[in-house]
Amino acid sequence: MTTAHPPCVFETEPQASRRARTHAWLRAFFRLRPEEVIALAFLLPTTYLTVVANVYARRAGVLGDRHPGGLARLGLVLVLMSVMALLWKRWPHSVAVKALREVLPFAACILIYTNLHDTIGFVNRHDVHYYLDALDREIFGVQPVVWAEQFITPLRTEVMQFFYMNFFWIAPSTGLILLARGRWAEFRATTFGVLLCFYMGYLLYVLFPAAPPRLVLVYDFTRNLGGHPSLFSTLSARAFELLPVDSRAAFPSLHAAVSLVALVYAWRWLRPWFYVLLPFVLGLWVSTIYLRHHYAVDVLAGWALAPLALAVAPRLDAWWARKQVALRVPPARGARSA
Repeated sequence: MTTAHPPCVFETEPQASRRARTHAWLRAFFRLRPEEVIALAFLLPTTYLTVVANVYARRAGVLGDRHPGGLARLGLVLVLMSVMALLWKRWPHSVAVKALREVLPFAACILIYTNLHDTIGFVNRHDVHYYLDALDREIFGVQPVVWAEQFITPLRTEVMQFFYMNFFWIAPSTGLILLARGRWAEFRATTFGVLLCFYMGYLLYVLFPAAPPRLVLVYDFTRNLGGHPSLFSTLSARAFELLPVDSRAAFPSLHAAVSLVALVYAWRWLRPWFYVLLPFVLGLWVSTIYLRHHYAVDVLAGWALAPLALAVAPRLDAWWARKQVALRVPPARGARSA
């Protein structure tokens, strides 16, 4: 009795060539980390739209310099990316270059954030800020941002400005401490979780464009915030001068979402740092309302976004690492494929 063998299937040369090209493209793609791919997915269209926005503003004339610093920020991003690519090609095993790659995504994330302010109005013109205002009034019986006027004093305004400005170190702080201690797995989880929260929020900015209360409810306010001209209020005002006059980046509050993510990671892995961070985060949340940067529902949405990012980040990073291992591409240091 003879055993039947399946016929041999020989791969033709064109098929082998196509498979080799596909494999090469996949390897090249997965040499990037997930946060780098997401950053490029935002950077490329926002780069185009920022250029369009600047050209439109200049041709319209009456709008003046509607997007101050937009092209300069784009130039900075391109320089940083070019330098990083050259350094990585020249010294791929350098400790300094590897460290730069770990922290550069935060800089790119912030720069993309500022460009989004320029471009959201060109992508989606269906504003939702009046719905957010109505929802606030329906839930709370008042508009919390207007209600908070009764607590305004110059000193409180300075304290709130101080808390609000702390966001820029709160977001990366937990990850940077873990990096300094050489706890790579925890650093990787924390960094990617924070960055993913940012990018998920950016997507919601585009889907639900909303101007902040300080712009929408200007006629509802009866009191000026009135901080001290030589302290944090002046620094904050100069920072907001870099944004276009019709900014659309209120919903959800990433100040609430990202700070909560950083706080959760601190609780998990740096408990003493959690207690240091906690008062700054609580002050930050209060300041978003007091300073009229967010509706109350923006903050609630930010708190809802945080656990979603915390759940998705480790799963996405593990899936990406498995793909890299399968393609014989080294994953990010500390990335877990299980």
